[in-house]
Amino acid sequence: MKNINRLLIISLIIFLSSITNIYGETKDNKDIHNILLINSYDIDNKWENSINDGFKESMKNNPNINIKTEYLDIRNNNNEKYLRDFEKLLNTKYRDSNFDMVVTIDDEAFNLARKGLLNKNSIFYKKIIVTTGVSELISLTSEEKEYITGFMDGRSKIELIKLITRLQPQVKTINVLIDDTNYCKDIKDKLLGNRYLLDDHINLNFIEAKYENEILEKIEDMDENNEALLICGVFKDKNTYDYANSEEFISKIKKIKHIPIYTSREDYIGKGVIGGYIDMGSEYGKSLGKMVLKIYKEEGISSVPFINRVGANYMVDYNQIYKYDINPSDLPEETIIINKKPYDLLITKNERIQVYLIIIVLLITMLYIITMMFKHRKNNIKNKKLYNIAKEREQLKTDFIVNMSHELRTPLNIISSASTLLEMKVNKNEKVEKEYILDKVERINKNSNRLRRLINNLIDITKFDSGFYECRCKNENIVYVVEDIVFASVDYANEKDIEVLFDTDAEEIITSIDKEKIERVILNILSNAIKFTNENGKIEVRIKHDDKFVYISLKDNGIGIPKEKVDQIFHRFYQVDSILSRKNEGSGIGLCIVDEIIKMHNGKVEIDSEENKGTTFEIILNLSNDDRIDDDTDNKTDRNINDAVKIEMANI
Repeated sequence: MKNINRLLIISLIIFLSSITNIYGETKDNKDIHNILLINSYDIDNKWENSINDGFKESMKNNPNINIKTEYLDIRNNNNEKYLRDFEKLLNTKYRDSNFDMVVTIDDEAFNLARKGLLNKNSIFYKKIIVTTGVSELISLTSEEKEYITGFMDGRSKIELIKLITRLQPQVKTINVLIDDTNYCKDIKDKLLGNRYLLDDHINLNFIEAKYENEILEKIEDMDENNEALLICGVFKDKNTYDYANSEEFISKIKKIKHIPIYTSREDYIGKGVIGGYIDMGSEYGKSLGKMVLKIYKEEGISSVPFINRVGANYMVDYNQIYKYDINPSDLPEETIIINKKPYDLLITKNERIQVYLIIIVLLITMLYIITMMFKHRKNNIKNKKLYNIAKEREQLKTDFIVNMSHELRTPLNIISSASTLLEMKVNKNEKVEKEYILDKVERINKNSNRLRRLINNLIDITKFDSGFYECRCKNENIVYVVEDIVFASVDYANEKDIEVLFDTDAEEIITSIDKEKIERVILNILSNAIKFTNENGKIEVRIKHDDKFVYISLKDNGIGIPKEKVDQIFHRFYQVDSILSRKNEGSGIGLCIVDEIIKMHNGKVEIDSEENKGTTFEIILNLSNDDRIDDDTDNKTDRNINDAVKIEMANI
């Protein structure tokens, strides 16, 4: 008896639920709309996802619209059998679902839905299909036109309006200049028909005229800060009844108002106007959503005609985008740039000014260096004996100019390339790994140090020539000075598996030196030793002294220097390697600075080298004490020693 009662109760509940569902569907679901959104690729496809996001963004204020999304994964499964099986899956999965619309993104999704449109056994049977992203023109039958609408992956005048608002966001009113031809009337009808695709704050003002003076009269009242012109027609001269010259017509407009001018006509391109097109997935999605809402609002697709492709290429005048302060990065990739010379840079005004300033600074620097070279040459040819030496150095200076250009260009190119790569990653909104950023920053820092080293050497050479270079000597423990530099450079040697040894015959040798200058001398010779010593080599740094002198020797077993060139390596701008054959970076002025600094300490540098066996530099300094005694530790220099090492070692 209890089982019978239980069955009756369950039957009653099922019956009441059925009645409730029927009533609910009749009453509550009357205004509910279900959309099946089909993507051709997979869930990770960025372009389709941007359309999805734009589409769903336009639907966020419509809770009565339900969207189900499916992915064809066509890249991995592009065959008829898979498509048939996929359609069967949809038929089974959504058998009891009441979809009143199918939205497709891309060719394959549209073709799948289109094939099932007139198939009674398909889930797509006589469902409204709204599509976008199709790359080919669609020719619909009369019966298909009752169910299919959308817009192509093509260009239309409405897209040109969107371009204007993107390039110049301050524009609120776009004045469309049309003539009295049927062509222009059709443009007007289509723009008005698709007006709902634009943002609400954009105003379209149509100016229909036959003569150019009628246009010019109406332009006088326009606000050049908030308005733009879109020329779609051609106009006549009222006096001659001939068609107005397009370039003269544009010139007359600009004399009245400094207003941006766009056009859809080829005969105005290059005459002072701007044009272009932008293809953004999110904008397609938003437009798709607006189209769907319009269909639901008016209960049919008759008010939403199919928008086919317009076979046009949009062009932008290089001179005009800078005149109206338009950011070139906002232009679509396929835009054709006219009036752009090969050496013109497609960058913003500020970036162009920065590039020009850098070029000017470099030219001034090079001119200054060349001026100093010729001045030096003039002083060296005062007598016949020095003439031959000056002639030889003239060739060295020429090589130095070429070398200097290389030394400036190489790190600048690396810095520019690293910056460009980072900028591209940011502009594309790609996820950038921390290691990737650090790698590019390290390249920038390293090559910045190379430039800093080169500039420091150029400045010091100039100071030597002008007599402004000075040494500020005081009593220092030279053992500590050399030892600190050597140990700070060990890591750079270890990168080539070079062993560095340091030895001294005393822990404290006090003498009067300019600590910073001596550090620089040791660093320069040590960096050369690391640079020209092969892997698994050895560098020995030794300090000894007697009653009069301190001897600092730096010995390596590197590639050595040819005997005939040993006496020339301290000459300014001289390099053992020729410009065309050298394997290492360098400006050829480092050892010249070393020699000058040691001479200012009343010392000398001796060199002993044999090719393929190694080189030994020996610095000989007077063992002398200055009256000034400095008992404080020079912490400031110690703190900066690693920076000095980084700069000096940057060319390794």
